[in-house]
Amino acid sequence: MLGKIMKHEFKSTYRIFVPIYIGLALLISAACLFIQLLKHYDSTPLTIISGFGIILLVFGIIFVFISPYIFLSMRFYKTTATREAYLTFTVPAETHQILLGKFIISYAWTIATLILAYFSIVILFAAGGAQIKDMTNFLFAIFEGDTNLMIIQIISLLLSCALSILQIFAAISLGQLVRDHRVIASLAFYAALYTVQQIVSVVVLLPFMITEMGKDMSAEMDTFSVSLQSGNPTMSVLFLSIILSVVFSVAFFFLSKFILKKKLNLL
Repeated sequence: MLGKIMKHEFKSTYRIFVPIYIGLALLISAACLFIQLLKHYDSTPLTIISGFGIILLVFGIIFVFISPYIFLSMRFYKTTATREAYLTFTVPAETHQILLGKFIISYAWTIATLILAYFSIVILFAAGGAQIKDMTNFLFAIFEGDTNLMIIQIISLLLSCALSILQIFAAISLGQLVRDHRVIASLAFYAALYTVQQIVSVVVLLPFMITEMGKDMSAEMDTFSVSLQSGNPTMSVLFLSIILSVVFSVAFFFLSKFILKKKLNLL
């Protein structure tokens, strides 16, 4: 049944994202064209037009980045908190299957959007004359050539995307506990969940960060050298951050499941 739910969710959402991806491709193509024209022609009108084009491109890429959270939040609200939810919860499936199917498709669209946005930026830099090799070296330089650190950061990013989606699900589910103005209530619950999450993360991570910074400062004093390593996250802090993301993700999933199963209150 989970497969059927995912198939239905995919059919209902691809109509949203395919036009967004086509629009992104058109924007990137136009930007590459303007870049090539600017390389060969020195024209003030062309420069002005290109400036407006760059502003439009920046807003377009930002919109693409946040589009999964906007449209998937709207769909989750529509299919779980409005009259359409009667159809959602009358299918022969458990609540956790419905929630999991929605999450998997939402997560897949989010990751696909991030990947496309990243390659769009790479294409723009390449059109501007940057070499892919130089960009790869720059990426490794950010992580000081530490492949393990880069992998951990990527895992942390993937988990952050999952956490953001489940946090939205939990906030919308909590919004059902309020009879009127549920959209505003959902936004308020999201802000509350985010605040609690940040407070807990700071309380848990801060002692480890202070300890690691103290160790780095001691090492600098012993070697009489100035290093920037004290500002970089250590592996232990990153691992702990990943564990927190997993814990919060699981908590938000089961919170959403409990409300949708036990406290469902449709409009």
